Amino acid sequence: MTTMTYLDLPLAQIDIPDDRARSYDAASAEALAAIIAAQGLMHPITVRQVGDRYRLVAGLHRYQAFRINGAEIIPARLSTAETDEAARLEEVMENLGRAELSALDRCQHLFELKCIYDAQHPGASQPGRRANGKSFPISDDKAEVFGFAADTAEKVGLSKRAINLAVKIWTNLAPTVRQQLVGTAVARKQTELKALSELDPRKQQQVLDVILDPETEASNVAGAIEALAGGVSEVSTEKRFKAVREAFGKLPDAALDMVVSAEADRVIASLKRLGHI
Repeated sequence: MTTMTYLDLPLAQIDIPDDRARSYDAASAEALAAIIAAQGLMHPITVRQVGDRYRLVAGLHRYQAFRINGAEIIPARLSTAETDEAARLEEVMENLGRAELSALDRCQHLFELKCIYDAQHPGASQPGRRANGKSFPISDDKAEVFGFAADTAEKVGLSKRAINLAVKIWTNLAPTVRQQLVGTAVARKQTELKALSELDPRKQQQVLDVILDPETEASNVAGAIEALAGGVSEVSTEKRFKAVREAFGKLPDAALDMVVSAEADRVIASLKRLGHI
C-alpha cells in the first residue's frame, strides 16, 4: 500500500500550470472561500514537487479560496506522479470523483481522459472523428471510447454511452464558446450543452450571445434559437439606440456640437436618407 504524504505548504511555494484541465470560475472560488472560512478544508489540494517548488495537480478552487481568505498556508497531499502526463491523469480522475463538477467540466475531463489514454496507448483507438489531432470513436456502434471503458465507467460512475456523449459534446463545442460557458447556467445542464454542440460554430456563438444578453428573455438554447428566428438582432439595435439617445440627451450644447462636427458627413447622409434635408 502506498503511504500518502501530507504537507502544510505556503501558497507562495505553489505554481499553477497554465494548461489546467478544469476552467477557473471566480464565483465558485468566492463561494468556496466562505464555506472553508466557516468549516475548514475538507480535502487537501494535491501538489507535485518540481525542484525546490511545488506544482498544483488538483485543487485550484481550494487554492484560490485560501488566497481569498488571506491564508498563507494550505494543507496539501504530495503526488507521486513522475511525469506531466501522470499528473494530468491524477488531476482528471480526482476532479471526476468530486460532486461539484459542472456538466461542462465533466465533458472536458472525460475528453482529457481520452486524450491521456490515446497518448499512453498509441494506435489503440479505431478510426473515427478527429479532434485536436487525435482520432477516436464517438458513436455507440464503434468500439468503446476507452480501451478500459468498463473500468473507467465504474470509477467515475458513467456508462459507455455517457462517456461517448460527453466526449462528443466537448469536441463539437467551439473553443470560444467553451470559454464563455464557464460559470453560466447553461454549463450546468448537459441537455443544453448537447443542443448547443449540435449547432455549427457560428450559430453556437449567436445562440450563446442571446442567452447571455440580460435584455433578452431567452434562457435556454431552444428559446435563443426562437428569438434569433424572430429577429433578436432588432432588439440589440433598439438597445444601442436607446443608449446613444440617452447619452446625447445628457450632452451640453457645446459638446453636442463637437460630436456632430466630428461626424458631420454621416449626420448629413443620414438626414438625407430620412428626407429631412
